[in-house]
Amino acid sequence: MLRCSALIVAGTVACCFVCSSARTQDLFDLFMSPSDEARIGREEHPKILEEFGGIYADPKITSYVNSIGNFLVHTSETPNARFTFTVLNTPLVNAFALPGGYVYVTRGILALASNEAELAGVIAHEIGHVTARHSADRVGNSVLANLGLVLLGAVTGNSVLHEVGEVGAFAALQAYSRDDEFEADQLGVRYLARAGFLPRAVSTFLRKLEAHSRLEAKIRDVAPEQGFDFFATHPRTEKRVTRAVELAQDHRVTDPIVA
Repeated sequence: MLRCSALIVAGTVACCFVCSSARTQDLFDLFMSPSDEARIGREEHPKILEEFGGIYADPKITSYVNSIGNFLVHTSETPNARFTFTVLNTPLVNAFALPGGYVYVTRGILALASNEAELAGVIAHEIGHVTARHSADRVGNSVLANLGLVLLGAVTGNSVLHEVGEVGAFAALQAYSRDDEFEADQLGVRYLARAGFLPRAVSTFLRKLEAHSRLEAKIRDVAPEQGFDFFATHPRTEKRVTRAVELAQDHRVTDPIVA
């Protein structure tokens, strides 16, 4: 009877908290403070390295990516934030970010970029996801979805916080919403322009990614959305390309960096 009552209490309280849109942001801040974001990033970083072949062992490439990344961070809304840029040793064409400023690009996506501006566009886009807290948002939402378990553990004395903590990398690697993608594109173009890179590199590289994804899918005889490539974590849409072109026109740069 006591266990049944605990379930009812946990479920009721969780529903009252999560179902109230007015309080969702307060709950998100409660569960995901900046220090929590940094902790999640630190804890999940080794798992990402294990999953994606470790760090690409080329000091010059690592230094190059870090120099571009840190340069772009200084143009963002959080110029003093600590970011960690990592090149993953995998041919998969992908880039993603974890809470706490952990940004990853694969050697596969490096090979696809034709110039420095396109690579900078990829990195700027991922920085945008971090500064807009999209990755942290998804982890926080996963925690909120498990709020009933947390409350149940508190009532029954069972520890489930460890299980809830395991949502970190999994949640952060799920596909972004279209709105999140639009916002990251907008921020990415802004950072590119402020840093002096060619803003339209975002739209040109999106088209290149789309063509590559379709070719890979055709070779493997699968749907383009299958597999862990860029569009598995970043929804594809022609509207994104159109908006990226429009954003570039709004952020003109004199003598932009391309090569």
